[in-house]
Amino acid sequence: MKRISVRNALYLSIGIIFLMWLRKIIQNTYYMDLVLKLAESNLFLLSAMVNGIVIVLIVTLLLRLSKENYKDIGFDTQNILRQLRNGFLFGVLIFILDTFLIGTIVDVLLPKTSVEGIDMSKLFNNLYFLPVWIFISVFKGGFSEELWRIFALTRFEKCFGKPGLLFALILGSVVFGFGHLYQGVNGMLSIAILGLLYALVYLRKRSAFEAVFAHATFDIIATTLGYIIYYS
Repeated sequence: MKRISVRNALYLSIGIIFLMWLRKIIQNTYYMDLVLKLAESNLFLLSAMVNGIVIVLIVTLLLRLSKENYKDIGFDTQNILRQLRNGFLFGVLIFILDTFLIGTIVDVLLPKTSVEGIDMSKLFNNLYFLPVWIFISVFKGGFSEELWRIFALTRFEKCFGKPGLLFALILGSVVFGFGHLYQGVNGMLSIAILGLLYALVYLRKRSAFEAVFAHATFDIIATTLGYIIYYS
């Protein structure tokens, strides 16, 4: 059986990225009621875990088809402690920006809308799930979502150069935000901006670990504060 060429593997990757983006848009446009019910149930954690695993498997397979590995897209363990430190600092900085600047500006420009989002207290009403949330923050939020973002950025850049990179940077951030529409329109816009910031963290030095740890740090802080605020 003839192996797929590297060029065709890249085009296949682009096609799958578009399909995954389209799926997320359709899911959050036409099936929002189901998304909200899932987000307010304990199945949300299981769904997040399964989605994370599927993304990792898809990216791993497509990288192999294009004769690449994780190191080729930025998962380089050289100076790993420095990368993790920088990622942590970026995560804290992005959280501060989101809390005191981004979220505030979005709320001012876009007051309460018809899409209010879920009742956040339902996500943090069981303290026994805190370790699971922390794991999800690291694996799904940090590793899986940033792996997918980095994969999309590098595929479009390889196929179409800098215009492709810019396209993936913008559209990928928009779709990332759209995938969080269950948090309301305001939350969707804020998270789209966060997606852009995570991408810029990666593009700064092409360090995947910095982006992964920045995202994981943000989610861990947000989860911890969620329990502090909503748990009773």
